[in-house]
Amino acid sequence: MTKVIYLLTYILISNIAFGQVKLFEPNLISDNQAFGLTISPSGKELFFVKSFGGRDTLQIYHSMKVNGQWQIPTLATFADTRFRQIDPAFSPDGNTILFNSLNTAQNSFDIYVTNKTSTGWTTPERLSDSINTTSGDFYATMTNKKNIYFTRRSTSNDIYVSYFVNNKYQKAVLLDKTINTEGNESNPYISKNEDFIIFFAEYENGFGDSDLYISFKKRNKWSYPINLGNEINSKVGEFCPSIDLKNQLFLFSRTEDINGKRFENMYSYPFKNLKIRKLKKLAKWDN
Repeated sequence: MTKVIYLLTYILISNIAFGQVKLFEPNLISDNQAFGLTISPSGKELFFVKSFGGRDTLQIYHSMKVNGQWQIPTLATFADTRFRQIDPAFSPDGNTILFNSLNTAQNSFDIYVTNKTSTGWTTPERLSDSINTTSGDFYATMTNKKNIYFTRRSTSNDIYVSYFVNNKYQKAVLLDKTINTEGNESNPYISKNEDFIIFFAEYENGFGDSDLYISFKKRNKWSYPINLGNEINSKVGEFCPSIDLKNQLFLFSRTEDINGKRFENMYSYPFKNLKIRKLKKLAKWDN
């Protein structure tokens, strides 16, 4: 009940327009069939998912910025078109990409890693069973300390973390109950310093099918989520949050089913207009 009251209170506050949401590279990249944008810390390289109007075919595409212009996207060099692959995410240093590939034997996604070398990206490797399970594990993002936050699907979607200790990933643990409920919490973007997390959830009294929320970490505890407001969230589904560190842009995707066909695009929004410090002052923690 406390969470519901708090979310309702913030919805009233959030009617203030924070800034302007812009379609990211319309037609060239956002073409009604794309989601899951990640941009390198240098701001010169990006990856995203090409969805082809549904979920039967999902492939990771790549583009470089040349002379200030994004180039025509091409299939990522590490992509494997035999499988559905989604959710690319740069590490904070730009040297690693996490992504998901469908394990056809289990019909669920596993998390893979590829590393940047002088000649390109390495052959992807599946992360250990400390992270991957038969339940389905996806949408992984990494901190400066290499800790990995991700979604695990069981009876519902929940957010987990695997800590990187002594050069090894530890068995993943479920995040606080302030975040994870009996409903769906998914697509966690963890800040590089691990002080806040943005994810989508289907809480009651949201603006649409799924909304983006933020939670703050204090003394190793996560606050109750705060809805990012109706400038970001709409009547359709918002998902795939990320941050363009170079240009200080908040990135996210929207998806909508129209007459059996899925339309989805990627958007940018000035990160400063999220007013993170103001939101943190509104945050509440369990006693």
